[in-house]
Amino acid sequence: MVVAALLTASFTLGAADDKKCLPVNLEKNKLAFKGGEKLVFTIHYKWGLINADVAQATLKLDSTILNGKSCYHGSLRGKTQKIYESVFKLKEDFDCWFTTDGFKPMKFTRDCREGGYWCTNLYTFASDHINAQINNSRKGEFTVELPMDKCTYDIATMLFLIRNMDISKLKAGGRYPMTYAIDHHIRNIYFRYFGVEDKKISGKGTIRCHKFGFEMPKGEAFDGESSLYAWFTDDGNRIPIYFVAPLKIGQVRGRLYSSDGLRHPFTSVVAK
Repeated sequence: MVVAALLTASFTLGAADDKKCLPVNLEKNKLAFKGGEKLVFTIHYKWGLINADVAQATLKLDSTILNGKSCYHGSLRGKTQKIYESVFKLKEDFDCWFTTDGFKPMKFTRDCREGGYWCTNLYTFASDHINAQINNSRKGEFTVELPMDKCTYDIATMLFLIRNMDISKLKAGGRYPMTYAIDHHIRNIYFRYFGVEDKKISGKGTIRCHKFGFEMPKGEAFDGESSLYAWFTDDGNRIPIYFVAPLKIGQVRGRLYSSDGLRHPFTSVVAK
């Protein structure tokens, strides 16, 4: 889940059941994106003598219809360049479908290859549970029912939710919960908001950003002791323009390479 994690009815803080959800603003005229958006990222890997751009990831969003409902289809595709597959082999495809009204998740799929590990996910969402069909290199094929509430989303939809974070409800240095489903797990982690920071991005200049730190659970790629840091543009688009995270072996970084179909003007450039 390296690529998706790096790039991770409306939510409110202080829900009636005392579970805190992401503070986001889902008003249609204030959304950070629209159908037709395409973001391409360059993935950089550093370990020992290796210090190079080794992969590319593409995040797309389209408007569509699923089961008679108007929804967004988000897709994330990541793959290592062939020349580097012997040291950093990665292929990850994520697809999510969520309603245009309220961002209710409808369907999620994952096809992952990380070194010798592989897995696939197929989620279908009900009001109070997730029907999950899982197949992986360790446990084989099985089906599991995961708990579902208004604070729980698949990891791909969560990335789009984060872009609609209501920054006015966050305090610099504050620690906030987030919940997402991946494989046969429900992950409850925290993120920190560090405020506004100017970040120099290769090929883009100096960009005014909102900086976040996300706790990463222990898994195939992460050791469970480190955080992923991500910078989102301080404009209406909230593009995840840069991220960095230590892996079990080495360090991975990602930066925005190109963007098309943005909903809002790209106004966060401080200097070229």
